[in-house]
Amino acid sequence: MRVHHLTLVSACLITLLAGCGSDDGDPVEEQGPINALLFSRTAGFRHPSIEDAVAFFASLPEEEGIATTHTEDASIFNDDDLAEFDVVIFANTTGDVLDENQQAALQRFIRSGRGYVGAHSAADTEHQWPWYGQLVGAYFISHPLLPVEVEVTTEDPTHQSTAHLPDTFLFTDEIYNFDRNPRRDNSILMTIDEEGFIYPNIPNTPSMGDDHPVAWYKEFEGGRSFYTNLGHRPETWADPVFQQHLLEGIRWAAAPPSYNRIVLTRQPRNPMEIAVADDGRVFYIERTGELMVWLPDSGQVIEITRIPVDTEAENGLLGLALDPAFARNRRLYLYHSTPIVDAPAEGPPGLNILSSFIVNPNNTLEPDSRIDLLEVPSERECCHEGGSITFAPDGSLFLSVGDNTNPFQSAGTAPLDERPGRERENSQRTAQNPFDLRGSILRINPDGSIPEGNLFPRDGSQGRPEIYTMGSRNPFRTAVDPATGRLFWGEVGPDAPVDTARGPRGYDEINFADFPGNYGWPYCIGANIPYSDYDFETEEIGDPFSCDDFEPAVLAYDYTTVSELALGNATDSEAGFTGRTAIAGVFYPEQSRRASFALPERFQNKLLMTDWTRDIIAAVDVSPEGELLSVVRLLPWERFRRPIDLDIGADGALYVLEFGTAFNGDNPDAQITRIEFSESGDLSPDANITASATSGEAPLSVSFSSEGSRAPGEDDRDLRYEWDFDGDGRVDSRDASPSFTYEENGRYVVTLTVLNSSGTASFPATTDIVVGNTPPVVEILSPRDDIEVELDTIVELRGSATDAEDGEIDCRDLLWDIRLGHNAHSHPFFSLRGCENQFRAFLRGHGEQGTLYFVVELSYTDQGGPNGEPELTSRDTVRIDVR
Repeated sequence: MRVHHLTLVSACLITLLAGCGSDDGDPVEEQGPINALLFSRTAGFRHPSIEDAVAFFASLPEEEGIATTHTEDASIFNDDDLAEFDVVIFANTTGDVLDENQQAALQRFIRSGRGYVGAHSAADTEHQWPWYGQLVGAYFISHPLLPVEVEVTTEDPTHQSTAHLPDTFLFTDEIYNFDRNPRRDNSILMTIDEEGFIYPNIPNTPSMGDDHPVAWYKEFEGGRSFYTNLGHRPETWADPVFQQHLLEGIRWAAAPPSYNRIVLTRQPRNPMEIAVADDGRVFYIERTGELMVWLPDSGQVIEITRIPVDTEAENGLLGLALDPAFARNRRLYLYHSTPIVDAPAEGPPGLNILSSFIVNPNNTLEPDSRIDLLEVPSERECCHEGGSITFAPDGSLFLSVGDNTNPFQSAGTAPLDERPGRERENSQRTAQNPFDLRGSILRINPDGSIPEGNLFPRDGSQGRPEIYTMGSRNPFRTAVDPATGRLFWGEVGPDAPVDTARGPRGYDEINFADFPGNYGWPYCIGANIPYSDYDFETEEIGDPFSCDDFEPAVLAYDYTTVSELALGNATDSEAGFTGRTAIAGVFYPEQSRRASFALPERFQNKLLMTDWTRDIIAAVDVSPEGELLSVVRLLPWERFRRPIDLDIGADGALYVLEFGTAFNGDNPDAQITRIEFSESGDLSPDANITASATSGEAPLSVSFSSEGSRAPGEDDRDLRYEWDFDGDGRVDSRDASPSFTYEENGRYVVTLTVLNSSGTASFPATTDIVVGNTPPVVEILSPRDDIEVELDTIVELRGSATDAEDGEIDCRDLLWDIRLGHNAHSHPFFSLRGCENQFRAFLRGHGEQGTLYFVVELSYTDQGGPNGEPELTSRDTVRIDVR
């Protein structure tokens, strides 16, 4: 539908009631009168339409509920004057208009929960101030020679500023090109088609291209930001369509923030999967064997148990799920790689076992409660172990298992090596073998028995009866729609960057199954695109495989093609090339109104997927008939740190398990975060602790800071603080940045709780202080960081560790972790011990896209303090590039 200069005006333009809807499509609560600062100072080109903007706001009737104060005097940007306003509007400002003190005042204004609105050349303002660039979303760099008529697409019709617009319409204005695509960290409202641009651009820079946003919004540092590119021409300010768009954007920006992302704990190091109990406890697992639980009442993380696991390659403690009746039976399920004791004479040497356990009320495992339900063979060599556990509404249990095949000899295509002795490079032996559990998603009952309705009969005559779907490469995470039982999974695909004669480029996939089926790997990928048969001995390429009997992916994306705007591509990042890792995080069902922190309706009844390398969470909407309807990004303004799993709390809050940014694991920024949504802004405060020291000898003086603590929508000065330094449950200080001296050795749990102006308390934030033990000093002496070595050469390793309490250290206690790095992630390969060791730099065939390297980590865990003080671990890491 094409409409030129629409003249529809809804009731939103003439009433205080925001009936047009909010950013989740629901009517918002009635807002009180809005006091807005209209700022139009220029230090560069001055738009004649400024006078039209001023006249428009001056003419607003009282019923609109927006009172504006216009000024071009920047001295108003001080705390006292800004306190009178709910929102500031930069209307066609240009150049550097604020000095440093005024900039700081604007920052405090936003961080206190107030709003910013930018119109047109607000994006051509404060180019030398990076914080402002983040606030506005992108900087102007050029525009077409003349204002042009463009086709505008309403990308998000659920937001109140665009709810009155048709799907597409024509509009004439001066359209900007920006220094970045604002889609990276903003929610896009409108885009335009560049057809009709009059060139050259002024200045003569490239245009944005096929994805050209012109209006967007986000929540930012506790406040809100709304920007529209429209507003250059005087006629625009008289256009009712633009007027309503802008006024609703102002109303949205003046409202309190509706999202909050709370860091619950930064204790995870190599986290794999998460499960949230109805009572608020958050269980998670570490690949190294630890089952952990975060306690909402104390904020502490407790180790429930440590299961012996083999961490060779991609093995370890891989999967976790709570029984649907966990509140009653306290049973949970773990998928773990058992250490090899006596390897069988033939076949894979290892076993991965699905077991159930009972958790006691005191967060320990009930002795002798373990029940082993299923055993899966494992080569204990790279790669693709899977391990996700999910329950169906009928009570049956899904377990995802990768093809357990080494892909590094296959040039990023299908591993089909049929030569004798190369079985581990042939995925056909698992993913297309009905008598092998690998490369499949399995379905069993919680007691280990086989339910009706799997791919093969229960008698095992045609294949393993546990198999529900087969033909998978690496179904790393699964999710189930609790209403329909539809199974989703993310399929991590191979690395080929381009199509070749051997077959298609690599794709990651989102798949679903309503019934058992075969999904084609390693013969087909994506939308059933076939590979060709390939003889690894003669290097002859045969005919393409038939995909007729296989199920296609509902969503598939490669490295470079932007198949879905919400997912971008592997190069659309300030960090350079990232990659792709599709993860089916959790299916977010429709929430009851009692779920006080439920996400907006536009994210309900959808799969919430993540891309682990692109730091993205997105809602995937698939119709009952299996058609992909939409992919919508969740909170693009938040910087997630490799989201590896998701779960949902009883109150509707979304929990995110973040692996952390470093490619070698053991990440200090790994964390569990909680996302709350409240249209009214009634959100939990967030407490944050930093300490000047976390270990040392007594007496140990520690300075604490609450910097980063906040209450959404409120000034930090309204916060109240309650510190407990020694874990006795009593408040020791109410200062924002107190100090404390520990006179005696021991482990102390420090807790900070913050309260907002209405008395709502945060979840407790905690940090451990160890007195009487100091961390060891670990150093990799050789090789040095960022060296290059030749392929297939021997890399000599030499390291050292010293510890004040341990004295002489046994070299056998130094642990080397070797990982194969690829772009922005790494594959665990193997471990070594000793002060000196060596390995061969072998990575042939991993693919040609991106950068390949080794990550080497050396770690040492001391023996604790002399009086039983806790152990401490230190690490050193180097990167080795391969020529």
